Amino acid sequence: MIAIKHVSQVFAVGKGGSHVALSDISLDLADGEFISILGPSGCGKSTLLYIVGGFVRQSAGSVEIDGKPVTGPGTDRGPVFQEFALFPWKTVLGNVGYGLRQQGVPRARAEARARELLAMVGLSGYEHFYAKQLSGGMKQRVAIARTLAYDPAVLLMDEPFGALDAHTRNRLQNDLLRIWERDRKSVLFVTHSVEEAVYLSDRVVVLTQSPGRIKEIVTIDLPRPRIRSELLLNPRYQQYVIDIEAMIDNRADEEPAP
Repeated sequence: MIAIKHVSQVFAVGKGGSHVALSDISLDLADGEFISILGPSGCGKSTLLYIVGGFVRQSAGSVEIDGKPVTGPGTDRGPVFQEFALFPWKTVLGNVGYGLRQQGVPRARAEARARELLAMVGLSGYEHFYAKQLSGGMKQRVAIARTLAYDPAVLLMDEPFGALDAHTRNRLQNDLLRIWERDRKSVLFVTHSVEEAVYLSDRVVVLTQSPGRIKEIVTIDLPRPRIRSELLLNPRYQQYVIDIEAMIDNRADEEPAP
């Protein structure tokens, strides 16, 4: 589904200076796979996501979706960011149906699809509310429904639950897994939370400190569907969390081989 090949990213800074954000990243994401990206702050996690989304052009390497090079944003990739970015002048229904209307879908069909998605994320009855009337968790559900409305093949999620309280975050993680189990979309998920990554993912990619390189790719061999209360008592889950946290906390990252 996604092939990231030898991607590096260098940003210009200051008076003719430069900053290497990513160095020689290669990663494949299979159809229907859920991959999380972890690493220290500033290691380039979000930059990699923006490159895959087509919002940032990589300095070197290539990204392909189904064998076609990424040259910019597209409806095959659906971004969900920490900032909800809802239109304040539109209702919940209007926000979710906005992309469909922009694609020329008739109003009645767009509204029917929006209502279906709002029911799926637990927001039936809130169709005529505005963003200012919603909690943070509800806003993020609207943002997820809005992205799902145009049926992207890939979800690109940049710390979507990072600004939420622990209870709401856990609930939205469960909602996301339920949606993923139903639709099996490919997901590239950036997070700072090791527990979140292990709970959600098929594989966890651990990046080094800046410049971000792939330090380790951990396959999460835990049963699905995932049930939080059972996993918290599962020694294998606990060991994954311990091991991955140790990888991130290890400041003595080796230099890349010449």
